[in-house]
Amino acid sequence: MKKRIILSLIVLSGIALIYSCSSNTVKPGPAPAAAATVSVQNFAFVPDTVTIKAGGSITWTNKDTAPHTVTELSSAFDSGSLATNQTFNFTFNTAGTFKYHCLIHSMMKTAVVIVTN
Repeated sequence: MKKRIILSLIVLSGIALIYSCSSNTVKPGPAPAAAATVSVQNFAFVPDTVTIKAGGSITWTNKDTAPHTVTELSSAFDSGSLATNQTFNFTFNTAGTFKYHCLIHSMMKTAVVIVTN
């Protein structure tokens, strides 16, 4: 009987310890950057989601041997054709979500820029 009580206390102590170490609060993600870089490599935008502050800019660099474009879906920006190692820079002055893709390669996944105030 004594062993059962001790075992029960140990189990309850463990549960209490685990519960006290857990947190239900949402931890903030990284702060939006003032500038960011995106690589176009292996027919993908890396990273495929970037968050920056309004007034910040992004520089894309084509690291593939094939040409690519960085073209926003509603034409807010368009790099034109980028050759290997060529870059394109755009400054985002307005908050919002901007989806973009490569006009040359429709199979590439659409990427996103999130601009915050």
